[in-house]
Amino acid sequence: MKTIDVKLLNRPYKILIDFGLLKRTGQLIEPFLTGEKVAIVSDEIVWNLYGKILLESLNGIKHQVFIQPSGEETKSIKYFEDLCEHFAEIGLMRTDLVISFGGGVVGDLAGFASASYMRGVSFIQIPTTLLSQVDSSIGGKTGINLKHGKNLLGAFWQPKLVISDVSLLDSLEEREFQAGMAEVIKYGAIESKELFDSLLKYADRKEVMKDIVNIIYECCDIKRRIVEHDELDFGERMKLNFGHTFGHAIERAGNYKKHTHGEAVALGMIIASKIGERLGITASGCSDKLIDVLSQHNLPISADLDYKELIDYIINDKKKNKSGINFILLKDIGKSIIHSIDADDLFSLFERGI
Repeated sequence: MKTIDVKLLNRPYKILIDFGLLKRTGQLIEPFLTGEKVAIVSDEIVWNLYGKILLESLNGIKHQVFIQPSGEETKSIKYFEDLCEHFAEIGLMRTDLVISFGGGVVGDLAGFASASYMRGVSFIQIPTTLLSQVDSSIGGKTGINLKHGKNLLGAFWQPKLVISDVSLLDSLEEREFQAGMAEVIKYGAIESKELFDSLLKYADRKEVMKDIVNIIYECCDIKRRIVEHDELDFGERMKLNFGHTFGHAIERAGNYKKHTHGEAVALGMIIASKIGERLGITASGCSDKLIDVLSQHNLPISADLDYKELIDYIINDKKKNKSGINFILLKDIGKSIIHSIDADDLFSLFERGI
């Protein structure tokens, strides 16, 4: 088992990465059982596949299970309110524990409910997708969507523990696995040329899975270093948003159904790298390198997009400030910077063709 210590001043925690950890959940969470109850939040697909294994591991620990529909639609005020009401109905106290058992959507919803209910209940992440194991389960970002955009309502609330059982990735549909690889590629692009270059050697998913513990460890360790320096996302942590400014807009334009999060981020990374090359910030050829590695992992490299619509969405994004819209651009593979672009200048770039 590989272990990462996230050394935050007020809420340090460990990330555990290995095969077969779900069967050991009861043992692993025991140090955090300071109350009488455990509330487990999951979705229909994950629970049908793995709920029995989780329950058997608890060895008599008192628990309640709350199952959400699968899909981005549950990241809403309605489901957030319903979940908090369920917590109240069972008499959940601040000394109790919430377990998020699912992908990024479940983690965001359960994490935000944990942060909000009684001003904070401890929670543990058991991420079940590649995307959530390398990204969304780490760093304490929780939240839900509003009509005007993605993740506009949320809180920073660090987990007490992250349990990443890589065995759970075997049941992922191919498209969901590829979506997770987009985030893996992102880490290499912004912070590790060595990781980025290594991703070209994998011929298929089977080859990736042979090295998956090391891949997830490296991604988590990159995020750990960044979060330790900038927990609240005012500086260096913004680099983790490479590809996400346009990515979130692409998701919203497709009503969160046309593209997965990872597919949208893949397209967003290509757009950002081409913008950077046009501005003379990104080394020539970076976008081609990105396209090569994204293609290697069967991620989209082009789409029919209405850039005016996307920019309109971006203007309402939380990444906007008085100086313009914050973009993460590459200087080169493995090196990234934060760069603000005025909305009018962004329109001009697309009118001239990037």
